[in-house]
Amino acid sequence: MGSTSCSQDQSLIKVGAWGGSGGCEWSYVATSGIKEIEICCGWVIDSLSFKGINENSVLECSPKFGGGGGSTKKITIDWPREYLTSISGTNNDHYGHYVVESLYFYTNLNKYGPFGGTNPNSKKGKPFNVPLEDQEIAGFFGRASDFIDAIGVYRKGPSIPIVTITVKASEGITMNMDLPRDVGPWGGNKGKSWDDGLGGGIQQIDVHVGNGVVHGIQCRYHGKDGKLVLSKRHGGGGASKVYKIELEKRPSEYLVGITGFSGPIDGNCCLEVVRSISFYTNKGKYGPFGSEIGTFFNSPVSNAKVVGFHGTSGQYLDAIGVHVDYS
Repeated sequence: MGSTSCSQDQSLIKVGAWGGSGGCEWSYVATSGIKEIEICCGWVIDSLSFKGINENSVLECSPKFGGGGGSTKKITIDWPREYLTSISGTNNDHYGHYVVESLYFYTNLNKYGPFGGTNPNSKKGKPFNVPLEDQEIAGFFGRASDFIDAIGVYRKGPSIPIVTITVKASEGITMNMDLPRDVGPWGGNKGKSWDDGLGGGIQQIDVHVGNGVVHGIQCRYHGKDGKLVLSKRHGGGGASKVYKIELEKRPSEYLVGITGFSGPIDGNCCLEVVRSISFYTNKGKYGPFGSEIGTFFNSPVSNAKVVGFHGTSGQYLDAIGVHVDYS
């Protein structure tokens, strides 16, 4: 069985949100840094969308959060030389909805705004601001409907614990005995598809978890040349803890299946994700990681090895499936 150790990763601190309670929850965290913000606004902030840099220096686009009104404004940030540090703005009533009326964005180099708040007949809204600190803003969250109802920020904070998990004795889980080679994925129907392909075996799994949700997963696979290959992290960066599963060197220990639960995020019935996941090897069980809430799922097992994962992800691990080898 693997040993237990602890190292560090970076956490995110939620600040806010400011605004009303209408609409559905939304959330965005850039993998590396925020490069562009698109604001659609007029009398109020109608919508927001973002472009961020991933770990391969490729620009990735978020969904649009909010409605379809307003004129479009753009902020381009010279990341990593320039980075977001704060926001400020006002909240106000808009046709019976308490929403974000106006916004400013601050970086370590510039101030951008104001955006919104152009209604000449409206009384000045209630001001808010993120306390100015020399810490980078990695993302945003809030509530949205036809407008941005509320907004808060994810600020990069101190390191979070990475815990290495040791195997538990098998609990005799009963799994489906069908024999497909590509199974799943299980979970929600949103997010971007990903596929790690068929590796030569899984050596390590990092499970990013926070607030009872699986935020992401990242694996080390045995390559064809015998070297370990690190996959991309599938999911966002909002976890409060990273669990590190290190299997014994092959062929001693290998993955045989997964189980878990999928369901909507608390407070957001519009977004279904992987809430919990457990991993089974020929020697026992790792997990569960996350909250065992929602719809149960499990992968088939029949003297087989799980040699890779596929699924969908965005700010969370939306869905996950497995590649199975029966040889």
